[in-house]
Amino acid sequence: MLIKLNGGIEACVDLTSLSKSQIGRCNSDKDPDLLPITSVIRLEAECGNPVVTRAMAELHGCQLVNPQEQGADGRCLMRDNAEMQQRNSEFQAGLYAAAGDNVITHGEALRSMRDLHALKLKIADVETGLTEVLAKGGQKGDLKLVYGAE
Repeated sequence: MLIKLNGGIEACVDLTSLSKSQIGRCNSDKDPDLLPITSVIRLEAECGNPVVTRAMAELHGCQLVNPQEQGADGRCLMRDNAEMQQRNSEFQAGLYAAAGDNVITHGEALRSMRDLHALKLKIADVETGLTEVLAKGGQKGDLKLVYGAE
């Protein structure tokens, strides 16, 4: 996908120090060759789309966040708190289920680690929201308890 995003094999030869045949092997589903990380970084920067980095992050249960888009989504401290509580519940439920037989398998431990990591990310979101409130000296929220209430 990264090679395609950069205009194909020929264009990638010009962007990297790799030969046409090496890029061709990396482009093939049947060949085990992979692009060197320096070439991946260069190609991702050129097309502006971190497809390989995103895929690697997702394989580890992580997700990339674009710093330019942070906060532009109408961050809501109450929503972040609710999501944090939900992720905490998911982590605890998974851990209790895994330990139910007094044995935590490798797979169960990995799943719990992913759930814990997701919880830690959401805790960081809540912390960031509270830090923003502190930095502004306080903030009036948009939360309404009754629809249409002022």
